[in-house]
Amino acid sequence: MIFCKNKLTLLIFCLMTSNSFAQSVKLIPEPGFVPYSTYYLSSIDLSTGSSDVEFFNFRLSEESGDYSSKEIWASIQFEVSMISPSLGISDPTTIILMESDEFQMFADIRISNTFLSTRTNSLFDMSIPPKQIPLSMTINEMIDFGKFQELLSAVVTTGKLADGNYTFRVTIKSGERGNLSITDDIMETVQVISSSSLNLISPGGELADSLQNIIFSPYPIFQWDTNPCQGCESFIRVAKFDPNSHSSTNEAINDITVLPVNQSENWKSAGFATNYQYPFTDAIDLEPGAIYVWQVQKKLPTTEGVEAFTSPIFAFKLVDFENTS
Repeated sequence: MIFCKNKLTLLIFCLMTSNSFAQSVKLIPEPGFVPYSTYYLSSIDLSTGSSDVEFFNFRLSEESGDYSSKEIWASIQFEVSMISPSLGISDPTTIILMESDEFQMFADIRISNTFLSTRTNSLFDMSIPPKQIPLSMTINEMIDFGKFQELLSAVVTTGKLADGNYTFRVTIKSGERGNLSITDDIMETVQVISSSSLNLISPGGELADSLQNIIFSPYPIFQWDTNPCQGCESFIRVAKFDPNSHSSTNEAINDITVLPVNQSENWKSAGFATNYQYPFTDAIDLEPGAIYVWQVQKKLPTTEGVEAFTSPIFAFKLVDFENTS
């Protein structure tokens, strides 16, 4: 009985000792996935996996910070995948999947996709002085080249990727040499949706119908409809229509605006919302009985910079209770 008890004690001690030395390498965002990454997928060289545009930047760090008690081994896996029905890709499809061989860590290591390709033969850790860590990468899977060409064609033609979901994933395995398991896995999906639609809802309508498009509040809520998109921002402007000075709504909206008050601004930011209430301050009060026109502009990032497009122009009239019978 004493012998069995001693064996049980020894087993528990071994398990506790094993757990205390268990390696757990984590991904520390520095800053992680960059916001513009999706727009530059075309920079990937499928033959090597290399890209001169940064998609991510992380620091590999052993959770305990202890690199001396036991050998720390790790490996890196990086995958970009997509779903794009407009390109005939309805199921998740890997654009590229790269994986490193196992490498020993002696300190934290910074990793970026710009460091990783089949041409990579080493990385430098954050020791003082930095230590060169031998490392090689292999491509385990990649998209059909014809499909990738269609992806590139969409970027060249429209300045953006084809509509769809684009997923970036970095997976870290760590443990004893030859016996690694996943200890961290970070993924980010970016949805790309055509954003050219921009329709005003209320208040107002055609200038000819302004007598029917009457509002009763000097602080109306402007509403519009548009497809959501990553990084898009909406702007609004409101101007008074003077039939003695303006021959069209376009002429009025490009004249002096009541919102924004500062004429050098041209537009007032509405942020990422699709509605905006006329402000109680920092705007010229709407006059009862007057006709006003309003318009929305939408800005979205593309590979060629920021693209802006505007909505049609709506007109409305603020009721004049004093002259209403």
